[in-house]
Amino acid sequence: MVGCLPRRLRGTLTLKDPEDARLVDAAQRELTEETGIPASTVAPAGLCPVHIDVHPIPANDAKGEPEHQHFGFRFLFRASVDIGVIQAEEVTAAAWRSAESIADETLRRRIVWALR
Repeated sequence: MVGCLPRRLRGTLTLKDPEDARLVDAAQRELTEETGIPASTVAPAGLCPVHIDVHPIPANDAKGEPEHQHFGFRFLFRASVDIGVIQAEEVTAAAWRSAESIADETLRRRIVWALR
């Protein structure tokens, strides 16, 4: 896209900062930290998650973490800039994707609905 047309990015958050007043604030902080997109160029498409993913995480002896369930709160954001420098220790890749390319049918339907 060229110019100031909005772009959309899915974000998954890890709630770890006591300064985050709302889940959407934590998601926006994570998005900007991990993708290098300036916070001033990102706005949430809504205040509620578009999807909540739950999946098992195996034990990690190096971190002293037992096996547990991970709850991923996914929010939809609008941005008018490209992805910046990603945080390599947290993110392996970041890219703009069309809703149609999302394999998870539930997530895809919710994103399409949120974009209406």
